[in-house]
Amino acid sequence: MQQNEKSLPGIDVLNTGYGDFELRFDPNKPDEVEKAKQTITDMLKRGYAIFVRQGQETFRVRKFDMDKNVYIIGSTPAEEVPIAETKAMAVGRSAGG
Repeated sequence: MQQNEKSLPGIDVLNTGYGDFELRFDPNKPDEVEKAKQTITDMLKRGYAIFVRQGQETFRVRKFDMDKNVYIIGSTPAEEVPIAETKAMAVGRSAGG
């Protein structure tokens, strides 16, 4: 992976069943943004926990707004995180006890 690819926004996905992977996208390429939006929406529907970092704190994503391209971490516009400005981490559902 080239150095500039590591600085792109995206999601690090941790999944014991399917293995870990990284999804990176270029915010200037609409097809890559669309793929990221579809993947984020699908992961939330499947029960993945998605987390984003804001400053020194980490927040769980509550929802995703496909029209605005933002993770929603609270109930106000100030609690929206643009997908193009952050890297997120997702954890897949797993059976456990």
